[in-house]
Amino acid sequence: MQSKNAISADNQQERIEVCGWITGFVDGEGSFLVNIFQSPRAKSKWQIFPEFNVSQSLKGKDLLYKLENFFACGHIYAHNARNIKQEKWDPLYKYCVRNRSELQKIIIPFFKNHKCFGKAKQNDFERFVRVIEIMDKGEHLTQKGMIKVARIAEKMTHRKPFKESSIYKFLLSSETTREARQN
Repeated sequence: MQSKNAISADNQQERIEVCGWITGFVDGEGSFLVNIFQSPRAKSKWQIFPEFNVSQSLKGKDLLYKLENFFACGHIYAHNARNIKQEKWDPLYKYCVRNRSELQKIIIPFFKNHKCFGKAKQNDFERFVRVIEIMDKGEHLTQKGMIKVARIAEKMTHRKPFKESSIYKFLLSSETTREARQN
């Protein structure tokens, strides 16, 4: 007797095609980001914020729902990065996964198994994975670990100009420079 979970060859082929579409779509429209923000609630006053996201205008919003349904995690929200007052721009939407457990158990394994990225996106993904691993070990809770994460994140593609970034501000903060002098 065949298991209820058995997948036919047609379904396997369809899944391969969907996975290929996802990796190609993410390569063009997605990002693996690591941001560092000042946070008065955090013990170190800084917080690491890893995020996987894919952006689309209103016309492509249905594609974001396909991603959300496929991964069964994350959320879609309207993103106001563009000046919406300019009538020529469609609203921008993002599919985001920020929950570290979902990143570790769903997003990272998928993209480790389905590599199809250009070099820059692959490098960002590998750096993203390293940061998640550092966080999983709890290293990010120390000043040394935060600096390690910041050094990795500053090399990622979707960075603001270095001097304007929160990572730059973190690396130049009095706590960070004091810690660096002690080491």
